[in-house]
Amino acid sequence: MKDLDGKTIAIGNLLSQEFFFRVPDYQRPFSWEPDNFEDLIDDILTANKNQDYFLGTIVLHNVSKGNYEIVDGQQRLTSVLILMACLRDKVELQSFKEGIQDKIVQRENVVDGIPEKVRLEVKDREIFKDLVVNEKGTLKERRADDLPEPDKRYVQAVTTFKTYLEPLAEEAVQTLIKFLNQRCVVIYLATSTFDDAFRLFTIVNDRGKQLRRIDVLKSINMAPDVVSKKTVRDRIAQTWEDLEKDLGEATFESVFHLLRLILLKDKPQGDLLKEFEDRVFSRGIITKGEVFVDLVFKYASLYKKVFVDRDIVPKFDANEVPFRNLIHIMDSEFKASEWRACVLFFAFKFQGESIYELCLKMEKVYLEQWFGGVRKDERYAAYSKILGRIESAKKAREVLDDITYNEDTIRDKVGMKKLYESTFSKYVLLRLELVAAEHDVVKEFNPKSIEHVLPQNPPATGYWASHFTLAEISDFVDTVGNLVLISKSKNSSASNKDFLAKKDTYLKNRVSDYPRSIEVLGYADWDKTEILTRTEEAKSKFLQDL
Repeated sequence: MKDLDGKTIAIGNLLSQEFFFRVPDYQRPFSWEPDNFEDLIDDILTANKNQDYFLGTIVLHNVSKGNYEIVDGQQRLTSVLILMACLRDKVELQSFKEGIQDKIVQRENVVDGIPEKVRLEVKDREIFKDLVVNEKGTLKERRADDLPEPDKRYVQAVTTFKTYLEPLAEEAVQTLIKFLNQRCVVIYLATSTFDDAFRLFTIVNDRGKQLRRIDVLKSINMAPDVVSKKTVRDRIAQTWEDLEKDLGEATFESVFHLLRLILLKDKPQGDLLKEFEDRVFSRGIITKGEVFVDLVFKYASLYKKVFVDRDIVPKFDANEVPFRNLIHIMDSEFKASEWRACVLFFAFKFQGESIYELCLKMEKVYLEQWFGGVRKDERYAAYSKILGRIESAKKAREVLDDITYNEDTIRDKVGMKKLYESTFSKYVLLRLELVAAEHDVVKEFNPKSIEHVLPQNPPATGYWASHFTLAEISDFVDTVGNLVLISKSKNSSASNKDFLAKKDTYLKNRVSDYPRSIEVLGYADWDKTEILTRTEEAKSKFLQDL
């Protein structure tokens, strides 16, 4: 590694005139949780004050003499500075206050030509200045719940630290300040190139949230040698942050995996960063910089439109409500995600045309794979073929006509004897509820659980014993005809009641949200005929369009 510098250093020396830190644009905002703050302050308070206490490792990119970008460790270093601000505003002795403030802000020295400069330049400058840089900043009353992200994280940190510091007398506070500055140490590793710094990051453990592959992709695609104009880099950083905040970290990151599949149309051969570096950018599939990030932004916005807001089908279109109802259960129940790439690419290319019809097709493709236990490699092959067809097609209809699946395979699984024990039983029942529903309004079904009308373990005597033999129970109890969705928690003692009692005192209050399940309340009796009839009806209706 080029110009590697590393040493164990006390916090007081790290926060000296030799070091100034900046959180680069590709990093996430401050995002530690209250548990992280509690762990930090509790560890420091309970540590042996007669020996060094290790706070962790910080990986740095030395961009110029004394100026470092934080590749890994920004959450911890930011938290330490917030803690020091709390100690500054808690301690009474002025010399301690000034000593801490010198760590947070370099004082101006006109004689030596030294300007005033904040030790750590964060993304969230306004709240950081208000709380940390400004003396007495932590004494202001603020409610975290009233603030947006990430401002609330700073207030949560201050609240947590002040709670732990509140019982300490002046002498204990002074002792803690000296311990934090003189005996709390970090290992810092710094290199003169970002690539080397990132390689260091990958082998260093971090007790907080780590830099992700998409953070590095952000850095690569807004580096000065890739995007020369600062105004464009600022736009990229702001839009990136806004979309990630809007979608949530996990969802935003998933968009990159889907885009990778759309661009390469095959299974991944390495981690996300390697896929884009070695297989997308190096092959010229797409250009780094504005072209790439703008495509990411378009797909992130489209993802929100399709899967989050679900408003890609225009209001008052006949397919609007059926689409919203269908995509809700697909989004909530389909665990594998490759099908989403096909939906996004289709919506992107054809501007949302026939998107409901495409989702109906993709649902069947997914169900045939899910019900049949298809392996991951086969899934990727199927979706890659569809993506290729979307790319080559001139019209949406060409894609729709080319997607095939075996309906009989799907229906056979719906009618299977042990449906309840399958991983897809809930989806089957949700789909049947949608088939039975009137699609005049959006129905987002979120059932608590599945209930057996004929109990799994009925009493040996009474109503159920008179209608089913022990052998027959195993044949009928877990079939789709005997299963309903309920909106409230189960009550095992009520589940074994006779049919009429169970229907009136238990099911009536728990199936009201579900039209197919409500049908059970209309039966006067519950025997093999009813279950068989409902099972066959489920098989025939399951694949109906909504």
